[in-house]
Amino acid sequence: MRKRLATHRTALLLAFVLIACADCSRTTQQPAPRDPDLVIKLRWIKSYPGQSRSNVDMGLNWALSFLGARLPADAAVLTWDGALVTLDVDAAGVALATRPAWKRLLQFLKSSDEYRKMGGIDIGRFVFLGLCGSYQYYALTGVSQSYDEFRARHTFLPKQVAIVESAVAHGNRLIEVGKGDDFKSVAFVAFEGAGALEDRSFQKADIETLDFMENGQLRFGLYDLGGRLKATTSPALTAAGKPSKCLWCHEINLLPPYRNVTDLQGYYTTKEFKGLVTRATHLVAEYRKSLESKLDFKGLQDHAQAEALYLSFAEPTASRLASEWNIPLDRVKDLLASRGFQAHPHIEADDNNFLPNELYSRNDVDSLAPYAVIRGPSDIREASNYEPNVLQ
Repeated sequence: MRKRLATHRTALLLAFVLIACADCSRTTQQPAPRDPDLVIKLRWIKSYPGQSRSNVDMGLNWALSFLGARLPADAAVLTWDGALVTLDVDAAGVALATRPAWKRLLQFLKSSDEYRKMGGIDIGRFVFLGLCGSYQYYALTGVSQSYDEFRARHTFLPKQVAIVESAVAHGNRLIEVGKGDDFKSVAFVAFEGAGALEDRSFQKADIETLDFMENGQLRFGLYDLGGRLKATTSPALTAAGKPSKCLWCHEINLLPPYRNVTDLQGYYTTKEFKGLVTRATHLVAEYRKSLESKLDFKGLQDHAQAEALYLSFAEPTASRLASEWNIPLDRVKDLLASRGFQAHPHIEADDNNFLPNELYSRNDVDSLAPYAVIRGPSDIREASNYEPNVLQ
């Protein structure tokens, strides 16, 4: 009797295991993409000690979110096969208006020598081009194509904010604040320039805009006085840099003035401006609560995983390059030495201590790759000597 009971229990246990395995198979099976032109294979190269696949998942999700993807909670966005991950941009929920730009980008990447020879594009290169390449960022996020277009999307309060002591501009800064009572009304414009607001000698030169995408993420635009998009602000006037630096500084937040103590007649006071920022922050927070997304906006440091993806690509170790190029580490070190490329230490303030020391510059090492590369911008966050526009 005991033997029959034991056999019966074993059979039941086996049945439960088979059912469970079938369930696992169903949940991990990748559904057929609705639009193959919005699907691409990315290859993960482990870039620093402790980097895991879950880090990469989080980093990719945040990078996609910074580029406008809604990331529905139940969507099959990423599907892994070893070190390759298939990204379905359609499932990620990018805006309809930006899908032509996404298709152009993915087609460009899939036609590259790296993609053909290695079976996918480096995740770091993908994020680097999208987030740190200003023109790709503008197209993928749906930034207003002109300053006039941005103004047409928003209305602004009657008074402006005078920032005399700025933590961003080298001189004064003039700010306008969006008018309205809902999330879509949250917008800011900052003017950088020369001269002083106090004596009315201030002359506008650069225009910086901030508004929000439907997925709850900040969106940045930089314009010249003619209203045309530009890759970066003017270093002589401001430390604002490229949109990627705006993202790095703001993270997911609206920032109050840090240094300003001087109030000028006819403008909002510093206290009033802080109140306006607080009010806008509340509108944004309430809107974000309504989103059913893979992201947790309460995870205040989760976004750093996206930064880790492009930072570790822009400043790789020799070990990463060996994996990336699929050649022995000793051979990589010989190649680097033959060109006189010197390793440098990481900078904690820039990389949040993700990266080890002994780093190399992507601008140098790409010339050694065993395949033709798609060249990214020459600088991550500041004005670049080379700024690609691969979607022209």
